[in-house]
Amino acid sequence: MTAFDLDLVASMHDALRTGQFVLHYQPEVDLASGEVVAMEALLRWQHPDRGLLWPADFLPAAEASGFIVELGQWTIEECAREAALWQRLPAARRAGGKQLWVNVSAAQLASPGFADVVSHVVRDVGLPRNVLGVEVREASLDGDMAQMTKVLVALKQAGLMVALDDFGTWYSALSHLDELPLDAVKLDQRFVRGVGLDLEDDAIVASVIRLAHAHGLQVVAEGVESWSEGARLCELECDRAHGYLFAGPQQAESARLLLTRGVGWQAPKPPSTVVVPEARIAAADDLNPLEP
Repeated sequence: MTAFDLDLVASMHDALRTGQFVLHYQPEVDLASGEVVAMEALLRWQHPDRGLLWPADFLPAAEASGFIVELGQWTIEECAREAALWQRLPAARRAGGKQLWVNVSAAQLASPGFADVVSHVVRDVGLPRNVLGVEVREASLDGDMAQMTKVLVALKQAGLMVALDDFGTWYSALSHLDELPLDAVKLDQRFVRGVGLDLEDDAIVASVIRLAHAHGLQVVAEGVESWSEGARLCELECDRAHGYLFAGPQQAESARLLLTRGVGWQAPKPPSTVVVPEARIAAADDLNPLEP
């Protein structure tokens, strides 16, 4: 690790102590109804000198130093408190609650007692079952599968949901769908980007959706940006999506408003005869939200 990296790690420790880390929340939309049904928590660092930093600016150093475990613990605690607050929103009570996804690293999953710690956090804030969910990257499967499965089963027993993130990028993951206690898969945006325009991408996305549904899993498309992508995903019976077509990451107050009153979009009907005018595709560029 370079001296700069060591300085960065020291700064991160200080940032956590002084409250410089913040969470933004990106809406997840039910494609059939247009309802905002969930959020994904995204970590940011409000640096006093460099401004708002994205994960790529600091997470590699956090992972290399092991600080990711402490930072990840803080993230889970904050997410649990925020998700508990959401359950008291009027619209959330009517709909049976809104869900919140948080990313966890391979180092967190491998840390001693991780599932027990998360279970205590969820219990302490009184969070109902199947409200808080963890996202595990496919790359994390390239390790001790038996231990990974044991941890994820313990998280499920504690009332959390489990999703496989970046799905489709590691073909080895396909063989583990029956082993892992999953609720959802999140389709990597590299496949979403060409859907509706490229026949090869359409075929890949369609096959992944069929496979996931055959295993009783929901499919969430990541990074949807255009009406053509959203319309084609509806045709392919994708369940949910997030991306700038709907809204970008929101600060907590804006996220709560969306959960109470927000509708992500109006799904095209009927899906089998969707026509996407150029004007509507172009208009998606104007939908970029509150991302600083």
